Amino acid sequence: MKTTRNAGDHWYRLGALAVSVLLSGAVHGQDTGSANLTAAKKEGSVVFYSAAPNQVLDKLARGFSSKHPEIKAEYYRSNSAKLFERLQAELRANRVQVDVFHTSDPALFDDLKKDGVLMPYRSPEYKNYPAKYVDKDSTWFVARGHFLIMAYNPGLVPESQAPTSWKDMADPKYRGRVGIMDIRDAGGAYYWQYTVWKLFGPGFFSDMARNQPKTFGGHGPVNDRIISGELALGVNLNYLADRAILDKKAPLRAVYPKEGSPMILSPVGIVKRARHPNAAKLFMDFLASAEGQAIFNSEYSYSLRKGATLRPGMLALDKIKIFDLDTIDLIARQEEVQKAIRGAFGVK
Repeated sequence: MKTTRNAGDHWYRLGALAVSVLLSGAVHGQDTGSANLTAAKKEGSVVFYSAAPNQVLDKLARGFSSKHPEIKAEYYRSNSAKLFERLQAELRANRVQVDVFHTSDPALFDDLKKDGVLMPYRSPEYKNYPAKYVDKDSTWFVARGHFLIMAYNPGLVPESQAPTSWKDMADPKYRGRVGIMDIRDAGGAYYWQYTVWKLFGPGFFSDMARNQPKTFGGHGPVNDRIISGELALGVNLNYLADRAILDKKAPLRAVYPKEGSPMILSPVGIVKRARHPNAAKLFMDFLASAEGQAIFNSEYSYSLRKGATLRPGMLALDKIKIFDLDTIDLIARQEEVQKAIRGAFGVK
């Protein structure tokens, strides 16, 4: 089944065939050759599209260009849906600007691979990653992971009454004071929808709708409004909460629900029609290197590179109960799950 993406409302309807390789654990693909440094210097630049925070992208661009001063690293930042729209527009116009593409939508990468959009490249750095985080055909690797969690404002929710379960979001005491992402969005919004659907069934969406949650176009606004006191509780991402708590000492508490937190994987790969293919290969080497992964981790991501060190204060991976997502089922069920939540909320 061919995947259809409705760019207007960012609702991705994904076929059951998708991501058959994505967490397969997989055999390594053919090595397509290392970057040519001389050719990369002549190309002079690399363009990176990413859904990562601007703080991360600034550091990555500076770090790469410091390592390779003859090559300028430039980036464009948006959410996964808008990055896909931009890439598709460039491909249709035969004016591809992006060299390296990075989102938090693993299914999208499966589609891009099947459509021949991605260039196979096996970085020498991939040997430092568990096989399941590197495509067997070398078209991507997982550059970072982060967790979907809950967060609350301790000034509004006493510690003795702190939520512990995803189900607490439908508790009437939070009526009108709960924040979630727009139910029409994919990416992190759908990870939450699928998680609670899997745990509690479609009836939970009706419980949530009765609780009148406020919806936003991203987790960042939810995080900010919990801190400001507009919201008491909301769906959040660990790196937003960790930064707010550890860097800014904000009035926020992170909750890893007792049922488990899903890890959102963010793959990255080279676009086959890249204008700067050798610079792109060098950039992939940098992203996968210990130095590049340290930059991701500096903004509270979880590197999947063996031996990577977390920022002080972050919860260690072995201390997190990870909600085990069946990636193929996650994708196959998207139309069913989003139809259920739209119906519960009365949204077309």
